[in-house]
This record gives sequence, structure tokens and C-alpha cells, in this order.
Amino acid sequence: MQEEVLNFCMYKGILLDKDILGFLENLKDIEVAKNFIEKVDFQYKQKIITKAFFLKNSDKVHDILLSYKGDRRKIIEEFFLSLGLDLPNLEKSKNQIIESNQDKEIVSAKIFQNHPKKIEVKDFVNNFRNRYTFLKGILQQRPELDNLVSVNRITEGSFSIIAMVSDKRTTKNGNIILELEDLTGRINALITKNRPEVFEKSKEILLDEVIGLKCNGNKEVIFASDIFFPDIFLPIKKSSKTEEIIAFTSDIHVGSDKFLRANFIKFIKWLNGDIGNKEQMEEALKVKYLFITGDTIDGVGVYPGQENQLLLKDVKEQYRELASLLSMIRSDVNIIMCAGQHDAVRVAEPQPIITENYAQPLYFLKNLKLVTNPSVVEIGQDTKFKVLMYHGASMHGIINTIEKLRTGRGHDSPTEVVKYLLKKRHLAPSHSLVTYTPLDGNDALIIQEVPDIMTTGDLHRPEISDYNGITLIASSCWQSKTPFEEKVGNNPDPCKVPILNLKTREIKIIDFSDNENK
Repeated sequence: MQEEVLNFCMYKGILLDKDILGFLENLKDIEVAKNFIEKVDFQYKQKIITKAFFLKNSDKVHDILLSYKGDRRKIIEEFFLSLGLDLPNLEKSKNQIIESNQDKEIVSAKIFQNHPKKIEVKDFVNNFRNRYTFLKGILQQRPELDNLVSVNRITEGSFSIIAMVSDKRTTKNGNIILELEDLTGRINALITKNRPEVFEKSKEILLDEVIGLKCNGNKEVIFASDIFFPDIFLPIKKSSKTEEIIAFTSDIHVGSDKFLRANFIKFIKWLNGDIGNKEQMEEALKVKYLFITGDTIDGVGVYPGQENQLLLKDVKEQYRELASLLSMIRSDVNIIMCAGQHDAVRVAEPQPIITENYAQPLYFLKNLKLVTNPSVVEIGQDTKFKVLMYHGASMHGIINTIEKLRTGRGHDSPTEVVKYLLKKRHLAPSHSLVTYTPLDGNDALIIQEVPDIMTTGDLHRPEISDYNGITLIASSCWQSKTPFEEKVGNNPDPCKVPILNLKTREIKIIDFSDNENK
């Protein structure tokens, strides 16, 4: 036990005195010992941990105690009492801390949670019904879709329908047949090449999405004369009275042997106002929010042969290193972070918050807010901005399915892919695009709220765009190209950080790469 503690301290660059080492050895639990060392290191930047430190800083004791529960808290309490320290009233202190944090909170998030239960077929059915009902409500507002009827009420003549696409196929003449269904029945719709504009729209249609059609025909077959997607519009672009800047990044991949650690530290130094000219340093200190959109670590066992490309082969060690890096960022930067496919959470979307089980050191960072993937996060001191975070697991499938993206190198233009998600008002329109978990009858991947900003990751390339008033920001990465990326078609452009000034709405991409990585 003593040897393990000392090895861990050597790795972290920490010195212990004899009293503290004896206490940690008596814990007889290496994980609790590591946890205690990291708390002192992360929270108080203390690399020399001695009995004298706690005697001189008795006000720090209650913060450490509050972070423990049950038997672990009792063990730590006994240690502090043996030092002759007076322990504070924990409940009173806890309430004061909570009230203080609520007063200061300028970040709130809508996260998705489901209660543990056995998932049945009816849960998926309810999920699709929820999706259809919500998107139908949006499409019904389109004035072009006049004379709306349900499938079971189709007779003859001209009419409009709103339906979900259950199948799509091409005839031998090159026309497209859609099998459509609503809550009342099914019908086939024919889209011919004789209507080029409508035919081009039909190439974008994905299975399981909800669309509106103007058509004519009868109850046997209908002919589409126009197609409408739910789509999304933001009529007014907000701006803040206060000059606040958001920085966007993702796909850090801590633990990978391709992780560009030196460049990431360069970014942190810039955030802290430690590098750059006077203007750059002043701009950096205006950054109040940092969005990290998934794949924070490289993980373990994500794809075959990955273990040969890892510097850190344990997930907990990867999160320790990540927490150590994020702890270097100045405390007035609000860090908002969600998971991706490489993180230690389930792959099925919506992905839950990264938990303490694997990433306890992250929970020591008071300026870090962990959210689900996806999440809607509201930020801003005087003007509130809604930011939709989504790592982007569905994007590869959309690129491969939509011809325009597939032939137009969609992997190099992530915001073009995002525009399709917004147009369809869904983050994974087709059932097969991602593995997902139905949430008590609600489809968590519907884009219900109109965001001011949407940020994504996964494709490892930075890009900025606008879609119907919504600011689109795709994040870069901190990992050079891997064999796995080459296989899936990613062409990374690492170490670039988009920043958005909420007052001026100016957007820049700042380059933290060097000649070796360009």
C-alpha cells in the first residue's frame, strides 16, 4: 500500500510528510488514498502535503469533508480530529455553499434522464409516436400544406399529408417511391424525375423522418408535387450587453499516443492570459465559457487494436490526467462538458453525465458543469443564450446516406451536415444512425427548442456557419490523425479553437498548432 501511494505521488509530482503517509496507509484503500491526494492537489494547488498545511489552513477542512460521504467521511474526520482540528458544522456550511453557488449561477442546462427500467418494444413505439406528434405540430403551421388529411381519409384530388418515412426505394426508371405512414395507415408516394426540384429534395429524405407533402392521387398511390421538412428558424439574433466570449472545443482524447498535449497546454495558457500580445491576452481574459463537446478521453476498447495506441491504458487514469489539465484553467471560466463515444458512459444516446465512478477528479473542479449528450445549455449574465450541444455520432451515417454530402466530402464540412439535422429537427432522424435509449416515451433527440447556437464535435474539424439565424460551430480536436480516423473518413484539423463574442457576435478561429502539426 505504501509503495503504491508513493508511486502515485511521484507520478503526480507530490511530496508527503511522514504523518500524512501514515494516515493514507491506514486507509487500506488505494483509491481513497489517491482521491484524497488529488483533492488537496486540485482544490488547493498543494504539491507538498503536510500535517502543518492542515494546521495552518483549518478553513480548508470543511471543503474536503463535504466532498465525502458515509464511512469515507468518518475516516477523514478521525484523521483531522487526530491533528487537533475543530470540525465545522457541516450541514450549515453545505447550505451556505449551495446558496452562494445559486446566487452566482449564470449557466443552466436541460439534461436528459431516464429511470432504470426494462426497455420493451412499446417504449420504442411510444418514442416514434412522440416524434411524429411533435414534428407534425410544427409542419401543420406551414401555410403551404393546405387541405391536410390523414392517410385513412385520402380519396381523390389534391391534398396534403404529414407522415413518417418507413421505406424509400428507386424504381428501374430512376423515380423514387416512398412508403409513408401516420397514426391511421400507410400509403406509397411516387416522386418522378419530371419534377426536378421536388426530385432533388427527395434525395435528402432519410428513413424514419417526418415530412409534409403536397400531392394528388387516390388511396392506392399518391404523386408528390412538393416536399416540406419541419425545419427551424431563429427570427432575431441576440447580442449581450456585457462583453463575454465563448470558446468551443471537443475531442481532446486524453490517453491517446496521438494526444497533442503541448498544444492543449498552449491553449490553456492563452485562456489564462499568459501568452500572446497585449490585445490577445485581453481578449483571452474575456472568455467566460468553455464548451467541451465530447470525446474528452480516448477511452479503452472503443475499437479493435486501440490498446496499441494508448499512453494511458486505464480510463480512471485518463480522467485523472484530464482533470489535472482542466484544473489549470482560471476559475472564472465556466466549463460545460458532455460525453462522446470514447467516454466512459453508455454509447446509446442520450448519453448520461460522466459519472464519479470513473471520473471522480472531475468532480473536484468547481467551475466544471457536466451535462448529457445532447444538452441545451443556457448561458449569459444579462442576455440568455441557448446553446445546443451534441457530440455528433449520427453525422457519419448522414454523410454516407445523403448523396450531396457523400460526394461533396461531407467529412470536411461538418456544419453542412448539421444543417440537415436542423432542417429535419432531429439529431438522428433514422433509427439506424445511432444506438439510442427511449426515455419514458419521449424522443430526447428531437430538436424541440430553437437554439441561438449549436455546437458539435466528432468530425475533428473546426467550421463556422449560419443556418436560418442559428450560429453553427463545429469544434476541432487535440489528436493527430489515427488509423481509425483514416478508416472512417475523418480528416482532422487539430488545435483550432472557435471563439464567439456574445456582444459583437464576432467569431474567430484561433490556431494553437505548430509547424509539426500543420
